[in-house]
Amino acid sequence: VKITDMKVEHEQIKIGSRVRLLEDVEMFNCTYTKGHEFKVYGSSYRGWDLIDDDGNKMDECLFIHDKLELVKA
Repeated sequence: VKITDMKVEHEQIKIGSRVRLLEDVEMFNCTYTKGHEFKVYGSSYRGWDLIDDDGNKMDECLFIHDKLELVKA
């Protein structure tokens, strides 16, 4: 968090951010469990594009926007 001129700027999820699931998410033939982490590699009006450390991708993730939290570096 950066404080300037009595204004607090909050960190936001953006390309390059690391995010964590707040609850289980079913996608295709698997379930990503709560706590699973992804990196944001793309973004559009349909949501973020995510990739995990094993190369698994979930694209256009607007449907899970409320199930993600930013991982602090």
